[in-house]
Amino acid sequence: MKAVQHKPVMLDEVLSAFSDVELKVFFDGTVGAGGHAKAILEAHPEIELYIACDKDPAALAIASETLEPFKKKVKFVHSDHVNVQEVLRDLSVNEVDGFFLI
Repeated sequence: MKAVQHKPVMLDEVLSAFSDVELKVFFDGTVGAGGHAKAILEAHPEIELYIACDKDPAALAIASETLEPFKKKVKFVHSDHVNVQEVLRDLSVNEVDGFFLI
């Protein structure tokens, strides 16, 4: 599958919101094509686990290509972001430093 060229909306604002935050664990509830995820991962090399959640399996497939350089840090989850508690429990994650749910 060829990665989709997509320009994330409000990218500067999203990056600014996390600019002064150390992120070790991050939950992205609507990873989509992975544009925001890629930018956040590039801006925060300290991230150890990036949980990339989406209810659309096609979006997850595209995001997995977009985020290939970060594959050791990213866990893709096929679920709706409203299930965040279950997703975190299933991954044995007790603390999250940042959330993205747009």
